[in-house]
Amino acid sequence: MSINKRIERVFSDLFPINRSLTGKGVVETFDYLLNNFHLDGEIKAVPSGTKVFDWNVPDEWNIDDGYILNGAGEKIVDFKESNLHVMSYSAPVDKIVDAEELRKHIHTLPRYPERIPYRTSYYNKNWGFCCAERLLRSEQFVPPFKVFIDSSFNSNGKLRWLECVKKGRSEDEILISTYCCHPSLANDNLSGIVLAAFLFEYLSKVDTKFTYRLVVLPETIGAISFLSQANTKNIVGGMVLSCVAGPDKLSIKEGFDPNHFMTVSAHLALKSRVGEEYLTYEFVPDGSDERQYSSPGVRIVTPSIHKSKYYEFNEYHTSADDLSFIKPESLIESYEVHKNWISLIESYCHPKRINECCEFQLGKRDLYPRVGGTLNQQAHYENEVGKEHRLFNFENEVVLTGAHLGAFQWLMHLADGSVSNFEIAKRSKLDIAIVNEAIAAMYQKELLELK
Repeated sequence: MSINKRIERVFSDLFPINRSLTGKGVVETFDYLLNNFHLDGEIKAVPSGTKVFDWNVPDEWNIDDGYILNGAGEKIVDFKESNLHVMSYSAPVDKIVDAEELRKHIHTLPRYPERIPYRTSYYNKNWGFCCAERLLRSEQFVPPFKVFIDSSFNSNGKLRWLECVKKGRSEDEILISTYCCHPSLANDNLSGIVLAAFLFEYLSKVDTKFTYRLVVLPETIGAISFLSQANTKNIVGGMVLSCVAGPDKLSIKEGFDPNHFMTVSAHLALKSRVGEEYLTYEFVPDGSDERQYSSPGVRIVTPSIHKSKYYEFNEYHTSADDLSFIKPESLIESYEVHKNWISLIESYCHPKRINECCEFQLGKRDLYPRVGGTLNQQAHYENEVGKEHRLFNFENEVVLTGAHLGAFQWLMHLADGSVSNFEIAKRSKLDIAIVNEAIAAMYQKELLELK
């Protein structure tokens, strides 16, 4: 099956499931990921009522049905048609109400009268419905109304998250976090869940320097619960996967430290894909779970790369964020960018010369042209096809060019163990791929060690 078809199938399978902070929809989603992506993971949990920092884990919530019948006995709102129709964490209700009372418990979007909004009441016991504004203006909105929500709260329940670990050669960890608490909203954030599964499946098949820890958890309280139990001392950086399959340009919300290697590598990954044609949002302490990961007691830098970032598309938190809003091609673009991001994260190092005095004699190591006098000679380049003078191949079959010679020179100048490969690329104005290939060549010739 092609990746496009597989993505379509996964979205189609997971979209109808009602997810919230807790409950059987979350468990069903985790089981699907474990079974269909062969992830080596574990469903972890904390009991309802557990104190996690300044919060308490809420009761586990489940819902089986919810609807409104009008005075003619017509079902005008139906949870089974759209799980957005019932406000998440609604209390059970079964009674007859008039129009005035019902309007106090109905949420609409007058500006977009065809759309159903997404609303929650996690920490305030209430009941409510969400529907299209046009319904309230229609002839069907006739009292008296029977309102019915078959939901339950379990104080002996649990809040769960899925956690997967891919061991690397180092104990240093990269955190990959995404949230699973939204019901049928495709870009926000079923797309993040789907990308996380594909990305971790890819990671499980490759050798990595870093260890990678994936957490799929309910937003805010899930991240807080995870952090309350996690040993974060080995986590050196992370990423939040959110809103990655929309139609808009790629974008980045930077980590709280713009100079951290996670933020720098994210920019480099985007530039390698689309040049300068992406949007940059500076860090602010709102949005998704970067709020928790960036807090003073944690301080994990977690940038996020998006396609149609939350808050920035008007379908956000409405029924218009459906399967027609996202495209497999958009998710594939995000997938490729994130794979490149991981490749750059893996390359992050501080090269250090074995011998720090003067230039190395590159020629005797086949890292220099055998015929001198041609470098930077315009007359020579005019007789060549292009200005990148091909030198030779080394073990991994990368063809070295004149740009690599420039990288060798900058490495011999800067590689004292205190300057990263990302900084060397920035200062030399050379592409990071060229710098990394030059580092690999010098490392193979035992001229550098990597820290």
